[in-house]
Amino acid sequence: MFQKIPVSAYIITLNEAQNIGACLDRLVEFDEVILVDSGSTDGTVELAGQYENVKTSFKEWSGFSEQKAHALDLCSNEWVLNIDADEILTDEYLEEVIRVVEENKVVALESNRTLYRWGKSPKSFAGDDRLIRLFRKSAGHYEPRRVHESISIDGEVEKTDATINHLENLTYSQRIAKSNKYSQAKAEDKFEKGSSVSVITLIFVFPLTFIQIYFFKGYFLDGVDGLLTSMNAAFYNFMKYAKLWEIKKGRAKKR
Repeated sequence: MFQKIPVSAYIITLNEAQNIGACLDRLVEFDEVILVDSGSTDGTVELAGQYENVKTSFKEWSGFSEQKAHALDLCSNEWVLNIDADEILTDEYLEEVIRVVEENKVVALESNRTLYRWGKSPKSFAGDDRLIRLFRKSAGHYEPRRVHESISIDGEVEKTDATINHLENLTYSQRIAKSNKYSQAKAEDKFEKGSSVSVITLIFVFPLTFIQIYFFKGYFLDGVDGLLTSMNAAFYNFMKYAKLWEIKKGRAKKR
């Protein structure tokens, strides 16, 4: 019996049956995996339950930050790893996890996340995301956000070029639906922070976002796929501010 890696991995899920198996296959060496589901109907929880080190629980959806903060609270180890269901640890990253935990000199590890859509990585200038996924539980906390959550770390963070692979195998319709959902959550976050929106913003946010993504970030290199990605990003930004306008207008009527 091999010795488990003394790290708690945690995942939040909703209908991730097509992804969860590949994700969990790379986590079998971890001491425990905490999976917090918000009501899957596609067999996600049943699939996860087939892994000996996975502990599943249910929490009604309350936004990304709250869901992840709840999953983090359930972790029993000091070292924790946040991972999404459509992400897979590379061998290089797994080696870095083992090394950082054994050396125990820092409180977190910042690494790359490489995007693959249907087996291909975009050719754009944007490069990989830089994210903190491995950290000491006592050193991290989530700021209240409905979407685009990030962990705040108190202490020294080590950087590595090791990567986590992000396999976003979504149809364009699914990506648009996701952007529509996320834009609503982001608009509500902005409203609560007192953000404003003008007609000028509503006019120019779509074309300016498209130009930034398609030309300056180099998504034109990906042909039609890059065009669709740029349009989706512009759609997300426009809807975010359009919904903020709608919320402010609706709330004003109630006063």
